Order: sequence, then structure tokens, then C-alpha cells
Amino acid sequence: MPGSGKVANKAPIVLDGYELFEVEAAGNVSAGERARQINQLLQEKLDRAIATDTPPEVTLVQENDRVSLQVNDRHLISVTPSDMMPGQPSREQAQLWQNEIQQALQRARRERTPIYRAWAIKMALIASGVAIALQSLWFWLQRRLRRQKNQHGELIKTSWKILALILLQVATWLIFICYVTNLFPLSRRWLYRTYILLRDLFSAQIFTVGERALSLNNLLLIGVMAIALIFITNSFTEVLKAKIVPLVGVNRHSQQAIASFIRYGLLFIGFLLILTLSGVDFSSLAIVISVLGVGIGFGLQNIVKDFISGLIMIFERPIQVGELVQVGDFQGLVQRIGPRVTEMTTIDRITIMVPNSRFIEGEVQNWNRTGLTRLKVYVDVAYGSDMQRVHDILLAVAQLPHPEILRHPPPKAQFRGFGDSALNFRIVVFIRDPLKQPKVRTHLLHHMALYLEQYGIQIPFPQRDLHLKLPGLEEVTDTWLKQQGRENWQPSPVPIPEPPKIQPEYNWEDIIQRMRGPEGLSIRDRRYGLKVFSHCFTGTETVDWLVKHEQATRDEAIMMGQMMLDMGIFHHVLDEHEFEDSPLFYRFYADETPSDDEASTYPATTLGGDNAPHRWRDRPDERGMEKNTETDSTVIED
Repeated sequence: MPGSGKVANKAPIVLDGYELFEVEAAGNVSAGERARQINQLLQEKLDRAIATDTPPEVTLVQENDRVSLQVNDRHLISVTPSDMMPGQPSREQAQLWQNEIQQALQRARRERTPIYRAWAIKMALIASGVAIALQSLWFWLQRRLRRQKNQHGELIKTSWKILALILLQVATWLIFICYVTNLFPLSRRWLYRTYILLRDLFSAQIFTVGERALSLNNLLLIGVMAIALIFITNSFTEVLKAKIVPLVGVNRHSQQAIASFIRYGLLFIGFLLILTLSGVDFSSLAIVISVLGVGIGFGLQNIVKDFISGLIMIFERPIQVGELVQVGDFQGLVQRIGPRVTEMTTIDRITIMVPNSRFIEGEVQNWNRTGLTRLKVYVDVAYGSDMQRVHDILLAVAQLPHPEILRHPPPKAQFRGFGDSALNFRIVVFIRDPLKQPKVRTHLLHHMALYLEQYGIQIPFPQRDLHLKLPGLEEVTDTWLKQQGRENWQPSPVPIPEPPKIQPEYNWEDIIQRMRGPEGLSIRDRRYGLKVFSHCFTGTETVDWLVKHEQATRDEAIMMGQMMLDMGIFHHVLDEHEFEDSPLFYRFYADETPSDDEASTYPATTLGGDNAPHRWRDRPDERGMEKNTETDSTVIED
């Protein structure tokens, strides 16, 4: 369909839905009225020519300076100065119009012949088959993508692909309808009228912004550019998050938040550019925008505060994805840190959206930051119980093997005080994963109940003692016992089993034996520079072994290594360093040989060496150091 649209002060000449050329106003006759009269006359001449089977003839008539066109000796149109380009002869313009009209009339007569109708029907059927095949393909692809989406969850890329297929389906039918209706003259007229109606509708001015009048066309253009901006921005931020942000060393959990802030910034700048290119004058709206800005500012100040808090959280990183935190009354795992809210999942699998400002303004408990969680389990026992026995029983419970309980720092059993009706004890253990607290607590409570019952320790109910004094009651009881011959009767003692065996906090004999055993440290000759040190191991390997086999934290393993060095179990090969979590070389005194140039002067005949500077077996403190384990582990006692 030729012609791209209506130009101001011009109107098209149309025949069977084809635009031939445009005319302008002539005198008092407007361009639209002039074009309507010419179109009506052309259609009449075409209908009469078809009815009489005589081809219409377009002739050029020139009278003085006036040039006009006639159809079958009837005046059709006159060439006016406004219809011509500057310097163009009127006769030349008339000849161009004559050729256009003659070709259009010939085409119109040909399209009404039986041969053309048969060809048009054939092409319509072929187009129908192609359209149906394409629709079947789009529908099959759409079902496949929907299955993938249901199997793998909500995927943004899959959703975009499904939307693209839906748009392809709509576009396929629109192209098919336009092609088929364009094959037949009558349907082409209907299609052209629909096109003109929609063009006028979309070109109509809806409202004015500043000095710019916006129509539906402008709004659609702005909408298309906005959708394109969103698509490009999302693609750019995905590439930024996956390829560029990791190169600068940003934490993996902060990449999503950084990408979100960049995305919002690009969208804001892009929308401003789109509105500027669309001709929206912001200077005329400055007063209105400022007034609205004040009102919106009061209403959105909390949202702005949350956005700024999210930006602070990106740089300070008080929390990270996957950590167990408590803010206010809410405790849960951090799932996502967004620009405005942080998504948390509680132990009940409830998702909570917490504004970012609460993590900046309030107190936040982070259970994962230290890598160590202290778990306390309380129990009350009856008054009169053997306190040392209770302590030993609870400590044995705490030392029971469990994959989540660390052996170092060692578990503790402590007496906490005197209650209203019971003695208060507690067990203190350390675990790495705070999410395992309920599981470990259940384990400890279960075995506490079993052990206390097994060793005859009662867990009292809350109770009140009532003492009754009856005069002469003891004399009556003694008299009755004498009559029964049981004046010396005493209740038979109930055998109480021995308390469980308590393991020492650090069983150095066992630890050293395993460290030097087949699955222990890699004790071998090592080279540093040009010198070879025999029978060595490194400090880092020692810490790794203690963390793995002794279930110790890294800080506790370093402390244990220093204790063994102080007790004379091993030493630095040149005696120049204390124990460090580094590739420094250390050697057991038991592995010293006289041939070692760098060896200590102390001979080694037993573990630690009989003449080692610190014989750890002779030290009064089994741990080798007079210090509190909990204090060394930076745990504050409460």
C-alpha cells in the first residue's frame, strides 16, 4: 500500500485502497474536499467501465496556462501552483498524474477478472497454510517452554521467550490478515479505511505537557522505547553482575544488590532521556514537579531511607546471603538483599520482607559472623543430690560424640546457682552451624534425661514443702516399731552406679599418637632455599589436622598448637618462632636426630624428649597452660 501517512494541508487520491498521489487545497476548496470529489469520480468511472467492459481513458487538456486531466471526456482534476514543485512545469506534473491514474485503472480492471480472482484465492489458501503451520510451530515451542518453566521453576529468560512467542503468534495472524485482504479490491478498501481511522485516532492529541501536545502515537512510541530500555538495562546488568563485578573482588552475595542499584540508576536516566527526546519540556513543569516532589518526599521518605540503607549494606556488609540473623523479633536465613528490602526465611519456612533501614538503625544479631556458636542447655536437679556426681554426669553427656558438637573448645558442665526448688546446672557446647541448634539441643536433653535417671538423680517438679508438727508422734512411732520387733529397722540402701568416666579436656597422649600416626601429619624432609630440614611438618598443616580430626575451630587449633609447643612436644626447627598458622617448619622432639644441623641441643628419647625444655608430663596443669579455655576462646561468660 503506497503512501506513508497524511501530511498537513494535503490529502491522498485513492483507488481500490492504493494511494496514487496527494493534492493540496485549491482556492476555497480544502485539500480533503478536493480529494474526496476526485476519488468519488474515479470510482464512478471505474464502476461504469467494468459494467460496460470499456477501458476508461485519461486525457490531458491544456487551455492557455491551465492544465487539467479528464476521464472519458469528464473533468477530473486541474493542476494548481500549489500542486507543483518550485520551477516545475504544470504539464509535466499533469503527465505524472496521468500515468499514475491510468496504471491504477488498468490494475483495477485486471483485479476484477476471473483469472486474477482464481490466482488470489490460490494465494490466500497458500497463505492460510503457511499461517497455520507457523501458528502450530509457535504453539509447540510455547508448550515446551512452559514445561521447562514448570520443571525448573520461575525463570526470567523462559518467561521472556514465552512472551516473544505470543507476540509472534499475534504478528503472524496480523500479517496473514493484511496479506489476504490486500489481494482483493473490496477487502483492500475496507483495510485502507481501517488504516485511516486508526491513523487519525492515534494522531489525535490527548493532552499537553508544557508546550508539547502528546498523541497516542507519542505515548506508544514512549512505551516501546521504555520496554526496549528495560530489556537492554536488564541484559546489561546481568552481564555486569556475571562478568564485570566479580573481577573487582566484590562478594558473590553483594553482586545482586550492586546490579540492582545500577539497574535502577540506568532506568531513571533512560526514562529522562526518553521523555526529553519525545519533546517533553521539563522547564515548564518545574514548579509543578517541585510541589509534587515535596508532597511525595514526605510520603516516600521511608522508601528513600530503605534505598540508602541498602546502599550502605552493600559496602559495610553487616549481613550476607545465607547467614542466620535476628533483627527485632524476627530470626531467619537471609535469602536476598534487595535495594529496598531484605528477604529472610524463618525456621517455619515463612518468608519475611524486612526493610533495609532496620538492619542499619537497629541491633542485629549475626550467628554466622564468628564461625562459632555457643549453645547452652539448662537442667535442674533436686536438692540433696551429689553436686560433683551431677557435674560429672552432665560433662559426660556433653562429651558424647556428635557430628555437630566441637571437641575444641571443650564442652563444659557448670553449676549455676540455687533455685527455689532445685539446683541449677547447665551444659555449654560449641557448634559451627547455628541452624543445628535445635538438633543438638534435642540430643543433649535426651541424653541428660537418660543419664540422670540411670544414676538416680531426680529432676524435681516445682514444689512447696509443708511441715506438720504433731506432739508425741515420734513416741507413738517408736512404740509401734518395738511391738513389731523392728526397733532397729533402717531402709535398705539403693545401689547407685558409679558416674560415667570423664574424658580430659585435652588427651595429649592420644592426640600426639594420632598426629604422628599413619593418618596424622605429613612428617617428611622439606627444603627451604638451599637447606633441607628433616622430619618436619608445617604450622598450617597442624591447624588443618586439628580442625578436621579434633573438631576444633581454627582459633582453638592455633591455641592447642601453642600449648604443645610450650609443653615441649614440638618446636620450631630453628627455635625462632612461636606456633603460627603459616608454612613455618616444626618438628617433634621425638623426631630429633643428632645429624640435624638445625636441630635443638635437646636429645629426644620419648614423646617430647626426656631432656626437652618443657616436659609436658611433669607439668601440674594437664592442659599445659594456666588459663581459662573459655576466656582464651574469646567467649564471655554470663
